[in-house]
Amino acid sequence: MHRRSWEELPTALRHAVEAECGPVLRAEGPSAGRNSTFAAFLHTADGTVFVKGVPDYERLVTVHEHEIQINSRLRDAVHEAPRLLWVVRTEGWLLAGYETVPGEHADFTPGSPDVPAVAEALSRLAQQLSPSPAPGVSPLRKRYARLAGWRWLADNHADGLDAWEKQHLDLLIHFDDEVQSILAGDSLVHGDIHQLNLLVHGDQVRLIDWAWSRTGPPWVDAALLIPRLIGEGHQPAEAEHLVSRTWGMQHASATGDAITAFAATIYGQWHRLAVEYPSPHREAAVRGARLWIQHRLSSS
Repeated sequence: MHRRSWEELPTALRHAVEAECGPVLRAEGPSAGRNSTFAAFLHTADGTVFVKGVPDYERLVTVHEHEIQINSRLRDAVHEAPRLLWVVRTEGWLLAGYETVPGEHADFTPGSPDVPAVAEALSRLAQQLSPSPAPGVSPLRKRYARLAGWRWLADNHADGLDAWEKQHLDLLIHFDDEVQSILAGDSLVHGDIHQLNLLVHGDQVRLIDWAWSRTGPPWVDAALLIPRLIGEGHQPAEAEHLVSRTWGMQHASATGDAITAFAATIYGQWHRLAVEYPSPHREAAVRGARLWIQHRLSSS
């Protein structure tokens, strides 16, 4: 997606934004993010605001509308999410202004102090967002049904599967079918846990970009942290231990069978996306997911 600069936005749109935040002195693009046609830190005399959005004709406009809906509900509910400040919809664009969150992207490597801090933050969020404070949010199981990977890989990429995947293919497809039932739940889950969405500042952890949030069981976000940790060098058993005491993982729905089915589905989904949309940024996640499900099946 081609990212527009501040100067490239329609004049009337820029004036509408400045009516909310004050005259813009300087615009600075973010170091990450792929889902916004415009994204920038806008520096004004009164401070800095992070603004992002898309034209109304973009397919991802519904994603931005969803994030706005979620953040409007989270504004006073949790500290870990950035506050939504205002929304501008004019000149065929949708832009939202969010508070600027200080910090650096989380470090998931072994020994990093960020890891226990992130696990603790996800634990608090799981408890605070159960049940979901945002009504009408689509269930996570619908998204996972749409992106289920193993039957797609069997039908479209069978020659690319390795010996281990072929040996376990029937079981992996079964887990894809099973995960729809184990993802039932009324908690709001972020659903896209990775380093770029977690900002650490001292002892504070903030979770940004709620565009893919859905409702599901409260252990999902903690579980999504596990393959990310493995991908950064943690052993699977160690990664599981680091999140085992989170509130979500202590929930009654976080059974061993449920976590195993989820691990299999995550690997299939990410493997499929890596085949359909190859990118270097997927490699560590796919590797971590593969090692996680192999560990769980070898330990069962």
